[in-house]
Amino acid sequence: MAAPDRAHLRSGGVESGEGPPLHYLVPGALIVLLVAIVVVAVTSLSGSDPRAGGTGAQDAARRLPPYWTVKRGQSYAQIAEQTGLSIEQLETFNPRTDPNVLLPGTRLKLRLRVPPPKPKPKGPRFWTVRTGQSYGSIAARTGHSIVRLQQLNPKLKPTELRPGDRVRLRR
Repeated sequence: MAAPDRAHLRSGGVESGEGPPLHYLVPGALIVLLVAIVVVAVTSLSGSDPRAGGTGAQDAARRLPPYWTVKRGQSYAQIAEQTGLSIEQLETFNPRTDPNVLLPGTRLKLRLRVPPPKPKPKGPRFWTVRTGQSYGSIAARTGHSIVRLQQLNPKLKPTELRPGDRVRLRR
């Protein structure tokens, strides 16, 4: 029998084309299996079922709009079923509403704390002066005071406004 060459010894005695030896594959497969078991355990314990506890109901409440407009013939039970909230929660969120007399168009809160309305957009930052315009006409068109326009534009002289000048309307 011939002595093995050095390349054969470096590869762990495995002929090229046979693949890696099993003593490397088995621990790797066990690690992958263990990670998969941990992932399944963690996701099943996270409580994604709304009936599982308070966290599911809180998640459902976050996805709901802040208000519900009552339609003809609806009751608290129907609204609770459609929203995933309980009748007790609806009564808690709407203490001044009689659940026995729901009128169409009534707005019911679906959360204890309703978020504030979004602020109105502030409007444009600049106004480009056109022929014949002055601080007074710009103030009238934009709803800003002349004094405020002068404070925001200290380098522009009111008597020297020209078409194409940019007047700052807000910071």
